[in-house]
Amino acid sequence: MKKRVYLIVLAALALAIFIAGTGLIIRGCDRNSAADVALGGGVERLEKILLPENQSLLYGLPVEDFEIEEGEIERGETFSKLLNGRYGLPMGTVNRLVELAKGVFDLRDMRAGNSYTAFISYDRDSVQSISYLVYDKSNTEYLLFDCVAPSVKVIKREVRVVERAASGVINSNLYQTIFDNKLPYELANRLDNIFKYSIDFYALQKGDSFKVIYEEILSDTTVIGVGRIYGAEFSHGGKSYLAVSFEQGSEKGYWDANGVNLRKDLLKSPLSFSARISSKFGMRIHPIRRIPQKHNGVDYACPMGTPVLAVANGTVVSAGWDKGGGGNTLKVQHSQGLTSGYLHLRNFASGIKRGVRVSQGQVIGYVGSTGQSTGPHLDFRIWKSGTPVNPLSMQGAPAEPISGANKVAFNRMRDDVIKELKIDN
Repeated sequence: MKKRVYLIVLAALALAIFIAGTGLIIRGCDRNSAADVALGGGVERLEKILLPENQSLLYGLPVEDFEIEEGEIERGETFSKLLNGRYGLPMGTVNRLVELAKGVFDLRDMRAGNSYTAFISYDRDSVQSISYLVYDKSNTEYLLFDCVAPSVKVIKREVRVVERAASGVINSNLYQTIFDNKLPYELANRLDNIFKYSIDFYALQKGDSFKVIYEEILSDTTVIGVGRIYGAEFSHGGKSYLAVSFEQGSEKGYWDANGVNLRKDLLKSPLSFSARISSKFGMRIHPIRRIPQKHNGVDYACPMGTPVLAVANGTVVSAGWDKGGGGNTLKVQHSQGLTSGYLHLRNFASGIKRGVRVSQGQVIGYVGSTGQSTGPHLDFRIWKSGTPVNPLSMQGAPAEPISGANKVAFNRMRDDVIKELKIDN
């Protein structure tokens, strides 16, 4: 399977990538941005990525001199079959490349489905021959096979960190919005992690929105990761939540505009992956008994096996079968008279049993459909001094705020972040 890619197509794709994404705003930030304050002004401007000094190079080779073919290794196709059988490279040259590759790369790792890029040239009689073959060894390295003057080189890609600003509007959930706007999927997990103490991401509403300033790590022009998030604003249910990155002592965390720590002693949700609230706390028609009955928890519908997290530090007080319909049920005792419950679990995490201490965010079990259940979901409950309370209304106590000694430095970072987050202006 292969496709021919010409220079004009490459240019069009670059432009398309730049403008793609519904509702997405993305740009390089000003030189006085929060990231520049943190990195001493060493952030490379986004414009340099989109408009490189030499646009005609691919893997360091001049594109205009070749016809480019991108393809995949087919089933049963070896390195020799690829070069000799598909591109007609003489076996003498192929064997020389095989010898040169020894100690550099195991050619047996070029398996079916792996991709390659071939640089094809033509002589005066329009007879084609392969000049170079490029194989992506990893996100940061590639192999360059010179088929004219035989050589094999492992070349490190240029890894760059650029500052980006982006925004999006929620239509269904955060992960789908990130995907639709062609942003790094890791960004959704990071935003979830930052705001998880303040926002229940399974209760997002259509029209909620976010803005974020972050580092994007690129290998050449391929995004391979997300670095530091300098600041973010999340608008949910008519309320705005600000997060400012700051380092205080040994803690690298996030604080709000007033220096209040976003990290709290109670998570808003025991799940870290996409789910939806299928039933809230309060009176309802029981889904199986079909009678009015108070629901003492919140049901999260999510895939079987989804990890369940402890919402706070505590001690497991029970882990077993609930004969009242809860199936595999886990209860954890916390401070201040709080107890959390996790019902209908498929199973408990390894080592989880009565008397075991657990930490906030630790995986303690997996979503199932045991007991009286109509499908995979988590019934999450909280008791205050033995009385059921609405988990969605619970607010944890913040961790250490910004100290007086750090107030000036924090305020400077906060002001820079607030300025940069106004990316609509």
